Amino acid sequence: MKSRPLDQALAALEWNHATIPYLFFTKYHSLGLSDQEAMVVFHIVAYQQVEHSFPSLDELSERMSLTRQDIAMVIQRLLGDGFMLHEGQRVSIRPLLEKMVGIIDQEKIAMNVFTRFEEEFGRLLSPLEYEQIVRWIEVDTYAEWMIIEALRESILAGVYNFRYVDTVLRDWGRANIKTQHELTDYLKRHKQRNDSKDKTNRKQDETFVKPTVAKDKEERVVPAAQPGKYERFYQLYQQAKSSGNSRDSST
Repeated sequence: MKSRPLDQALAALEWNHATIPYLFFTKYHSLGLSDQEAMVVFHIVAYQQVEHSFPSLDELSERMSLTRQDIAMVIQRLLGDGFMLHEGQRVSIRPLLEKMVGIIDQEKIAMNVFTRFEEEFGRLLSPLEYEQIVRWIEVDTYAEWMIIEALRESILAGVYNFRYVDTVLRDWGRANIKTQHELTDYLKRHKQRNDSKDKTNRKQDETFVKPTVAKDKEERVVPAAQPGKYERFYQLYQQAKSSGNSRDSST
């Protein structure tokens, strides 16, 4: 049978507890928080729920294996990266929870995109291809509909690879496309430019004229012989030849 003091102690432990969403423990690493940073968040939330105030650096340092300076740097980083928010005399982790909920949405979006790519490509994706899709969603922040449209462009072009899809997405990103309406207008203008270029090229082909041969590559023509021009030369040549024969006979 339990003693009365023990019952009171256990009751106090049951009532003096801190509550933090289970989602925090399953998702904090996905957000880029280290174990130390997660524990600092946990201690701050627990202190506020039980003590109804924000803990000092000394109080946090006594509970953890971190110095005051280490804890100050962690809190500064959490506030600077938008994981926590000052609200009067307390700190809220609502931004952190919102980011965690966002991860769930992104995971659902990623699964939809994975499925669509595998259906269009007719095969399972490789681990690197899965990572590329996650990068488009989480790092480049492309919307799900935009990735699907880029995949559609790739299929229409008869190109079944991720490099082409990535090139299309980057092209649309440089054009600052944010909505489906903007994309429709952009594709329409792009098609008009291409049609205009094709028309211009066809016109140039129809009016093509064979270029003249450059002067330095023209066939060289040997000028016609001019009567009498070298007559004096041949006379002197014949005289020299005759005098030479005469000397040979005399010897």
